[in-house]
Amino acid sequence: MSNKSAKATFNLLSASLLAAIFVSSSIAEVPQQTRSALDRIIGGKGIYVADEGVYKVVFPRTAATVVLDYQTLSLNIGLNSWVAFTSAVHHEALLTGQFLLLEDEVDPVLTTVLNAGLQVTGLADSSLFGDRVKALDVAGIGRYQDLASEFRKGLDEIRHIRANASRKSAKVAPPDVPFENSIDPGPLNTTLSMTGGISDGVYKATIGRHALLNGKPVGREMGISTWIAVAGTDTHALAQGEFVATSGELQDLLKALRSKDFKIVSIRNHLSGEHPQLLFVRFWQQGRSIELARGLRYALDVQVGVSARERSAEHVE
Repeated sequence: MSNKSAKATFNLLSASLLAAIFVSSSIAEVPQQTRSALDRIIGGKGIYVADEGVYKVVFPRTAATVVLDYQTLSLNIGLNSWVAFTSAVHHEALLTGQFLLLEDEVDPVLTTVLNAGLQVTGLADSSLFGDRVKALDVAGIGRYQDLASEFRKGLDEIRHIRANASRKSAKVAPPDVPFENSIDPGPLNTTLSMTGGISDGVYKATIGRHALLNGKPVGREMGISTWIAVAGTDTHALAQGEFVATSGELQDLLKALRSKDFKIVSIRNHLSGEHPQLLFVRFWQQGRSIELARGLRYALDVQVGVSARERSAEHVE
């Protein structure tokens, strides 16, 4: 058998196996009593898709349809939040969902769902008209009612924000662009435990990681890196950058960044088929350069599993 034929046979067998697994694992339905409880907890009415054993609830985002003050889009173009439930293998239930968010809702809702116990799996622009609407992807495993309560907290946070903000305030103010760049690299290198460089007064440091891409080891110069840039002055600085994280590191990293009030811009893949799977988290914040560095060092420590006791001991030394 040729290599081409062997590969085709392997792909066919793999597809058949996946189909068999899907059919066998989707037999367990979401009971009617559970569906009613989910509707009550979430505050919506879902639709049950028996063929896949999935119960799905859609929440139209009317606020996201406004293009101009005098023009709106149809909700049917996909301007919705949604959540879906199905039975799980090692737990009672599996949840996937997506929050469609206005700009001023992104960081509060992201923090809320992380603290509630859901996993944040992606964040990206979701609008034909600039970056005013973003899609926040979430997932979770556990009990049906617990998962529904966790998702409901995100919905409640959206309602809370909209109840206390006008439409005009839904757009987040962009960072102040520094007129002068004169960052002192010494304190930042010490705090971050990096060796960053200065170019035109802007500090930048990079940490590379290793992965396999199509069987080939790749690292920092192929884009597998965390990078941090700090512009402005030491008393009024703008930090932005990107963390690279495995799927197992992502949730703790996001919690660490939000606990230090860093704004999350996007969570996305750069590659396809790499091992391990890597996600890239873009962030920014303004403040004193040393405080920004301390916040980023905290996130780096959390990502690699450094405990609070270890951080304290290192600080004393």
